[in-house]
Amino acid sequence: MRTFLALVFGAALLAAVAGAESPRFVIDDDEYADKVTDASAKLLRDGKLKPVAALRSQVQMKSFPFPVKLAPLAHRPLAAPELYDHLRESTLAVGSYYKCPDCSNWHFNGAAGFVVGEGGVVCTCCHVVQAEDEGVKESYLIAADAAGRVFPVQSVLAADTDSDTCLVQIDGPGLKPLPLRSGVRTGERVYCLSHPGGYYYTFTQGMVSRLNRRRNDVIDEHGHTNGLLTRPVLLLNVTTEFAPGSSGAPITDDAGNVVGQVASIADAGEPGIGDTNAPPSPSVPVRFCIATEEILRLTKARAGATNEAAASKAPAAKPKQRAAH
Repeated sequence: MRTFLALVFGAALLAAVAGAESPRFVIDDDEYADKVTDASAKLLRDGKLKPVAALRSQVQMKSFPFPVKLAPLAHRPLAAPELYDHLRESTLAVGSYYKCPDCSNWHFNGAAGFVVGEGGVVCTCCHVVQAEDEGVKESYLIAADAAGRVFPVQSVLAADTDSDTCLVQIDGPGLKPLPLRSGVRTGERVYCLSHPGGYYYTFTQGMVSRLNRRRNDVIDEHGHTNGLLTRPVLLLNVTTEFAPGSSGAPITDDAGNVVGQVASIADAGEPGIGDTNAPPSPSVPVRFCIATEEILRLTKARAGATNEAAASKAPAAKPKQRAAH
């Protein structure tokens, strides 16, 4: 009888533990996109959306920093499924709700961002805000959470075009910010939650493969270069996979501290012969992320700080980088 009672109690305990686990998050990409576009349409009818063009101009005018109350660092490592659930609460799909010039329907073209401060302060890439698709005449910048709730992007709070990083304000009270951690080292395991190619909330892991400083071409608000270079920017290369659509996504450690932000991808390898437009063969993707030290520059009060571009000519050709937008 005691053995039977012990088995019954054990089974009940296991059932209780299983019931306490978080339910699996299953996403239907088409359903999610429809939910975002439907919610955006309502916000547009209510006059609550901000045109991308207005926000794009703010990126060029804004210097850093903006005072942000940051979340305290986390110290408890999380199991990967637990980390996924944790990051999903703070990672957003950020992009444009636009009227298609081809079909006249409205669509959502999303990249990524994450909540970095209380009151709806979100970190993303400047090029996510500045993206300008040829032929699109009407577009609005929005952010959406994992449940498909849509928040209008109201303004650009701070921007550093050298590091392709900006802080934007959304109307999203109660969202949980992720802590910012500087000092990540080569070899540390890192994770990414992003939306590559519209496959929303894709979770990958890898490691920091190196730290590097790099000067990139200065890009104007129309995506053109003028031969000038940015100041040296601290970057991470990671083996954590991401793709176009992932720009602005958080790169975190196993406790959920942000150590970098997805920026771009380069193709490294032996250049093809006779075809300068072809990717190198064999092509190896080298993934670049903005280090958290660059994000922190946007959050510290530095009177009179402005973005600086080095007025030097471009050096020898480097592997061409593609924005992970």
